[in-house]
Amino acid sequence: MQHPFVRNVWLGIGVTLLGVSWAWADAAAGMQAFKNKDYATAFREWKAAAEAGQAEAEFDLGVLYAQGKGVPRDLTTAEGWYRKAAEQGNAEAEFALGQMYSRGWGVPRDEADALRWFQMANAPDSDGPSTDWSLIDGYGVQQDQKQAAYWYELAAQKGHAEAQFNLGRLYAEGKGGIPHDEEQATRWVRAAASQGYPLAQARLGVRYANGLGIQQDTRRAYFWLTLAYLHGDKSVEKLRAAQAAKLTPADVSTTDQAAQNWKPRVAAVAAKK
Repeated sequence: MQHPFVRNVWLGIGVTLLGVSWAWADAAAGMQAFKNKDYATAFREWKAAAEAGQAEAEFDLGVLYAQGKGVPRDLTTAEGWYRKAAEQGNAEAEFALGQMYSRGWGVPRDEADALRWFQMANAPDSDGPSTDWSLIDGYGVQQDQKQAAYWYELAAQKGHAEAQFNLGRLYAEGKGGIPHDEEQATRWVRAAASQGYPLAQARLGVRYANGLGIQQDTRRAYFWLTLAYLHGDKSVEKLRAAQAAKLTPADVSTTDQAAQNWKPRVAAVAAKK
């Protein structure tokens, strides 16, 4: 779990800064106790902060109930605390709710609600880190690559760029019962790259450079690596330079210009059957 405690919170007129600091102190103390496996203390600290409306503590309290640490395991109560945090935009709680609805843990199984919470968790304006649905653990749900692929595909077909990229990654790895399929991997990575997702642009460049699931093409490799670089992925710089060295100066210049002028587009595609 990632727990960013430094957030800007305005609790309205009448709440003093001292009160706000106290709530954050409870949340931080709870995390320290959790790391020390002192779950009873973690529960006390997080409950105080959660009842003060602190979203991260609400999520953390839900985790304790989901895992049965410091309190009896109660998925219905966990869902209630996750929801309070999710309604404040907490991405981890949104993701946890998606998992609960996807499996029917503490709530009736509902695919539409599960997908809605997953998409909210991965929205650019969500209050928290993006999530990796293939690493399901800690919310009352065990890791399940097949289930992750199922949810990735639902979202990918609706044009969710991060889901498209991660579905492509699962096909490329061929793990957890997911068939290894480089062609499928390229299809989904291309869809995400076409929407301007930098990690996918970098991966598509690598695929063109190495001929993975697609015909090797140095110029296209350089194009996609350049796009990734322009979108902030500096890790591609060495491979991008290597591809440029294989092209003529005129080709490099033309491709650079094409990358500068490139615009993203929505790319929802159906999986190959």
